[in-house]
Amino acid sequence: MKDEHRSAAPPLMRRSATPAPVASDLPRPRGRGGQAALLIVLALTAKLAFLAVLQRPLGCDCSQIWALPGDVRLNSRTVLDPYSLLHLIFGAVLVKLVRWKRPDWSLWTLLAAVIVSGTIWEIVENLPVSIAMFGYSAGDPLAYHGDSVANSMADTVIATLGAVLALPLAGWLVALIAVAGEVLLSLWVGDGFLITLWRAFGN
Repeated sequence: MKDEHRSAAPPLMRRSATPAPVASDLPRPRGRGGQAALLIVLALTAKLAFLAVLQRPLGCDCSQIWALPGDVRLNSRTVLDPYSLLHLIFGAVLVKLVRWKRPDWSLWTLLAAVIVSGTIWEIVENLPVSIAMFGYSAGDPLAYHGDSVANSMADTVIATLGAVLALPLAGWLVALIAVAGEVLLSLWVGDGFLITLWRAFGN
């Protein structure tokens, strides 16, 4: 006679839901790499064509790769300048936001999102109507007249570098670094994201 009081075998444990990604979870390097690479090439080609139409110079013609705060006339002409920090912050913050919303995206797709978004920023920033919105007075040493080709392409590289450096970091740490960078640039050269927005829309 079977033992009716024998306890039944415990049911199989349900597979737990996939945990949300943490800072140490890096995206896969694979997955739609071909499509992402194509988007990157198209974005960079479009930016080069746009700058060519605007007849922007290739560089500063000054034998320098870095514009120091004391020589602001070279801003946006040399390969690097103090504003490179803004592009580093842009890439870092953007990749964390995209990674938060789309944790399934591969590394190539995330980099494509950063580069395409950075290209859109560069195009909008260099539009004559956008330059006019900044409201610089004639003779203002911070006056912006558009990017050189070398500076614009370097901005894309810097934004991509910011994204790569930010991937293993926690979101709160990236946000803290972004705020610190904004404050540093504002004190360093008297300009930054917030000051530029105020200059463009505050009047």
